[in-house]
Amino acid sequence: IDADVNNYISYANRAFVMARKLDWDHALQDAIKSIGTKPSLLGYISKGVALCGKRQIRHARKAFDLAFVSANGDSKTGHFLFLIKAIALFNANEHEEAIQRVQELAVDFPDIDPLACRVVESYLHVQLGIIASDGSRYNEAVDHFTAAVNASVAFRNSAIHLMYEELVVLFGWDLETLWQIANRQQCLALVRAGRLAEALESYRSMMNASNEATKASLRAWFSGKSFQ
Repeated sequence: IDADVNNYISYANRAFVMARKLDWDHALQDAIKSIGTKPSLLGYISKGVALCGKRQIRHARKAFDLAFVSANGDSKTGHFLFLIKAIALFNANEHEEAIQRVQELAVDFPDIDPLACRVVESYLHVQLGIIASDGSRYNEAVDHFTAAVNASVAFRNSAIHLMYEELVVLFGWDLETLWQIANRQQCLALVRAGRLAEALESYRSMMNASNEATKASLRAWFSGKSFQ
């Protein structure tokens, strides 16, 4: 940026970096600079993400609407943009609406990258499960982790961290171990909810679906956990 103050892409990219640091004010400033230099898809996305972070949902929706216009009618870009908007809304605590949007997208457009919908749905349910677990609402957590596990079946053997690198860059998501996270958290929540028979079945199912390296990783994780 210092070399070229008119580099609108650099401003947008720095806005995403600031957003990952939860520095929403600077993220919004850079997004606005990007758009002011040259309106673009990246600029409007970065502005929408920053505004969601600042809980300015109405203005964020307008920014995402302009991003859709910038997509020039490309269906795949529009589909992915819809998912980004849902994630940004989720991060602004609009949890129910975000999940519903992802599920509706998967149903309404089954031929446009359904795997991406499953990845996002799984990740969002994991986050809701963690929130419920932190509040000692373990049965509610089980429901969310189970939804995440069910969605993760679609990508268990896929390199989703490479396929959807944009989600890693934009939001800092750990996609490489998402399947493991969903399954082990489901098992842990079942134990904490006192549903031991279901927890044992969850553990067996997880292990049966894992290769040797994953089994070792899972055993190490469980051995270090408190089940209280």
